[in-house]
Amino acid sequence: MLLTDFSPLSALAVEYAVRLAGPLEADFTVMNVVRLEGIPKANLKMKTIEKSLLQLSQEEGEKLIEKVKREIKGKYTIRFKAIRTYTVADAVRRYVEKNKVNMVVMGSRGASTFKKIRLGGTTVSVIDVCKAPVLAIPELAQFAGLKNLVYASDLKNVSKELDIITEFAAIFGSNVHMIHVLPAMDKKAEVEKERVLSLVRNHSYKKLDFKIILDEDVPGAIDRYIKETKSDLLTTFTHTLSLEEKLFAKSVTRKLAYLGTIPLLAVKRI
Repeated sequence: MLLTDFSPLSALAVEYAVRLAGPLEADFTVMNVVRLEGIPKANLKMKTIEKSLLQLSQEEGEKLIEKVKREIKGKYTIRFKAIRTYTVADAVRRYVEKNKVNMVVMGSRGASTFKKIRLGGTTVSVIDVCKAPVLAIPELAQFAGLKNLVYASDLKNVSKELDIITEFAAIFGSNVHMIHVLPAMDKKAEVEKERVLSLVRNHSYKKLDFKIILDEDVPGAIDRYIKETKSDLLTTFTHTLSLEEKLFAKSVTRKLAYLGTIPLLAVKRI
C-alpha cells in the first residue's frame, strides 16, 4: 500500500516503491486519505462536500497512476483508492487489518522539536499503529538499488529478526550491517556480543556482519554509521509504545524517523 497526499514528497515515495518492488511484479494500491477535520458533523451539506472531495481525490489519483505507468515500465499492477476518514493512521490501521498488505510506503519529512514531543507526526503515528512493515521515504531519496542495509538491533529476538531481514536482503543481494549501540561495555554486553557473533557466523546468509558501537547517543550513532557505510536502507523493529514513550518521543525508531537521512523500514515486533 502506497500513501499519497499528492504532494511532491508523496509522489517521490510512490516512485521509490514502484522502482523497488515493480521488478518483482508487485501489486500496488495507492491510497489517498480524504480527511474531514473542520467539517461539522451536523452540516446538511456534509455529504455533498464529502462527495466532492472524494471525486477530486479520484481524479488526481488516476492522473498519478497514469504518470507512474508511463514513466516506470514493468509487469506490476497498480490501482488507486480514496478513503474517507479523520486520521491517516486510523485509515492505514483499518485497511491493513482488513486486507493482505505486505508493506506500507509513505513519504517522511523531519519534524520540529515541539512536534516530536507533543504531536508525533504522521509517519511515526502510522508506524505506531500499523501491523505491516512501514517504509518511510525521506525527501530527496532516489532508488538506486539496495547495496547496503543497516539493521539497528536492541539484541532482542535476534534470530527471528535476522531471518526476516536476510530474506528481504536476499531479494536484492544486499549486504546487511547489523549494529547495536550502547554506552559502555561490561561483562553482560561481552557475553551478548559473543552470542550474536556466533549467530551471524553460522547464519545461512553470508553477506552479514555485526558490530557494537559505544555511544550514549543511539540515534546519532546510527545516523553516523549510515553515512560511513553509505547505506541505502535502515531497518528497525518496533514495539507497542507506552504512553510515556509516545508523549516524550523515547522510541529510538521515532527519533530515527525524524532524522530521515535514508529510507527507514520499521517492522512491528509481534
